[in-house]
Amino acid sequence: MSNCIKCAAELPEGAIFCPFCGRKQSITRNGTRRGNGTGSVYKRGRTWEAAVVLGYKVVDGRAVPIRVTKRGFKTKKEAIEYIPTLKNERPRKAPTLYELWERYADSRQYDKLSASRKEKYAIVWRKIEKEAFVRIDLLTVSDLQGIVDRHAKTFYPARDIKDLLSKLYQLALPDQFVPLNLAEYIELPPLNAKEREAFSPDDISKLWDDYLAGNWWTGYILLMIHTGMMPGELLDARKSQIDWDGKQIWGAGKKTKERKQTPIVLADIILPVLADLCEHTPGDKLIQIGRDAFYDKYYEALERAGCKRLPPYSCRHTTASTLATENIPASVLQKIMRHSRFSTTEQYIHVSIEPMLEAINKLSKPK
Repeated sequence: MSNCIKCAAELPEGAIFCPFCGRKQSITRNGTRRGNGTGSVYKRGRTWEAAVVLGYKVVDGRAVPIRVTKRGFKTKKEAIEYIPTLKNERPRKAPTLYELWERYADSRQYDKLSASRKEKYAIVWRKIEKEAFVRIDLLTVSDLQGIVDRHAKTFYPARDIKDLLSKLYQLALPDQFVPLNLAEYIELPPLNAKEREAFSPDDISKLWDDYLAGNWWTGYILLMIHTGMMPGELLDARKSQIDWDGKQIWGAGKKTKERKQTPIVLADIILPVLADLCEHTPGDKLIQIGRDAFYDKYYEALERAGCKRLPPYSCRHTTASTLATENIPASVLQKIMRHSRFSTTEQYIHVSIEPMLEAINKLSKPK
């Protein structure tokens, strides 16, 4: 004889329900729970299911288990034996490039980027977005190389795509969705000679003529040529960073520690141009324009002035090359360019044949 689990009344033998309080005496369980961390098995109709909790994540302030399951086992024993294998399975499929981009664009790491860097990544994303709905673990180096080759024909745009893809891989690595950063194996096109070329004195003269003819926007090109500012620095610079008395721009440097800590110095000839640009531009930013529109207006100004079609970064090469022909001490030139090593400055110096001939002709005849 046994007693009711609720009212303790003596039960008739084999009774399922208590005749006094009506409580059901047997409890049917769907599964057999094993020790913590060892997994569980459950009866699902005619088959068995194995389940393992791999960990927990916090959702709305509470811990929610991350569970993986496998169904269809004919016996309980088969389900239990499969648990060690199940422990090694991932709780979800690897994310697509699109999902990783959304995660990156919403991260603190992205928030810390400069406005120009964010805009650069946004431009890159618009180029490759249609190819981004593929899981990152299914991509090969060949796939990544194809993405770069289809959307970038020159060095710098290709480098930007590679850089963004590398950021997405860095997000996937900690969760073990991929074993390594395959973006590191992307090969970039060679650096075009024009991307390192400097404007000639004749080009600079044409730009000044265009500016003095009333095309004030050309002043931005002259500003970059006469200061060595990079395009990204110009796009992010603010009027409040200008020290008019000291003839410097503070805090506008990008990328390296040296450029961030060293001021951009302003030649007397460019000060009126800078004042003119500030007057034409509303707000605190030195230039109120997006990256794409900046490039459009930049090349439009070059065409109007009749200059060679060189990229904006050539302005910085022009700064170094022009100063090098004026016998500026190497240490001073390095500071103006805001480089930590003069070996870097040397890469920006492009001397044409004319000053070379002028210099060699200064050698005196032997007596």
